[in-house]
Order: sequence, then C-alpha cells, then structure tokens
Amino acid sequence: MSDDEANKRQHSRIPVSLQVSYLSKGDLQKDLVTNLSPGGLFVRTSKPLDPGTEVDLEVLIANEETPIHVRGKVVWLRPSPGQQAGMGIQFTGVMGPLLLEMVQAARGA
Repeated sequence: MSDDEANKRQHSRIPVSLQVSYLSKGDLQKDLVTNLSPGGLFVRTSKPLDPGTEVDLEVLIANEETPIHVRGKVVWLRPSPGQQAGMGIQFTGVMGPLLLEMVQAARGA
C-alpha cells in the first residue's frame, strides 16, 4: 500500500495479533490479523485472495474458545517482500465493527 492509499483510510488502525481462519480456493487457511479498525483488518498471509473476493473469517480473540465470524471483501494486496505480505479486508457484515470493540474489551481498554 502506498502512502497515498494509507492516507485515504477512514479509520485509524490498532496493532493486534489474532488468529484467523478462512477458506481459500477450497482449503482452510490459518493466518494472523496484525491490525484492526472499525472498517476492516489486515491479514498477514503469503497466499492472499484476489481483490474483490468476498470472504468469511473466523477470528479468535484472546482466551475466547469460540471464534467471532466476520464477513468482508479483499480490497487491496501487499505482495512486497520488503513489507509484511498480506491482504486488506473491508468489513461488509454487521459483526466487523463489533470485533474491534470486543478486542478492546478483552484488552481492558
């Protein structure tokens, strides 16, 4: 993502380290969410989905046993070897913005 793209963000992001799983071409992928905002999240992965792809994510928060299900759409990719490779996902479902609140509550923020 270029500096111009980063400046277009509507929400500030908070750094996180959350396990995430989702289907990619029929295979279950397990990766890491490394930042989160009310509008979306970044998944660190070496096998990103194509931009425009709708995806259902299961995100595990702290010590919770049950993952939170969120829906989103891949809006950009970061394939650069010099940076963390992955994909930016914009929330499209109602649970996305609640995920941030749940993470902050689990942190005691």
